[in-house]
This record gives sequence, structure tokens and C-alpha cells, in this order.
Amino acid sequence: MKGEIVFTLILLFVAFNCVQAQTSDTPVTKKYEYSFTGKATQQQLDKIEADLYQIKTITQVKITYKPDSFAGMLHFTRSYYPGRGEQSDDFNAADIKRIITDAGLVPEEFKEL
Repeated sequence: MKGEIVFTLILLFVAFNCVQAQTSDTPVTKKYEYSFTGKATQQQLDKIEADLYQIKTITQVKITYKPDSFAGMLHFTRSYYPGRGEQSDDFNAADIKRIITDAGLVPEEFKEL
């Protein structure tokens, strides 16, 4: 009888720790960059920045642009709380590509840093 209670308590302890490990309360922060080309105005760059901030997990955006070479780089940071499994994060790099093309620019290379 005593052994069954001890076994049950150990089983509950192990199960609780497994569930707790899968749902973490600490956010994951990842940095990305996306290069682009094209003749950009300040209004286009401002629109890209505003559209990126509309994505709920993006917390920081920096855009560098060189008008002499018509090339630029988006630097952005995402912070999110991981859920269970890989499918819980709904981020898609295609959304960033669409934002760049909607601004009339040409997306080049996407990188996770």
C-alpha cells in the first residue's frame, strides 16, 4: 500500500515536470535579416517598418538602405513564447517577402542570425 502511494507520487511528479518543460514561460528571441534591392523612398521604408510592426511577434525593426547602390537590409527581432510542438509558431518568412514586394522593392535573401 505504501509502495503504491510512493509510486503514484513519483509518477505525478515526473508527469508534472514533463508538462512544465513543454510550456515554458520564458520568451524565445530570434534575430533575422532580409536583404532587398530597388529604388526606395523614405515613405516606402517607413511603410515597411510599420507593416513589420503589425506582425505580433516582431519587437524590433531596423532598416538600412544605401541609395547609391539601391540596396538595403531589414534587421528585425522576434520574441515569442514557444508552445507545444513546432506548429505553434505561426511566423512565415513569406509574409516579410510580401511586405517588401508590396512596397515596390525586390526581396533578395532571408537569413536567421
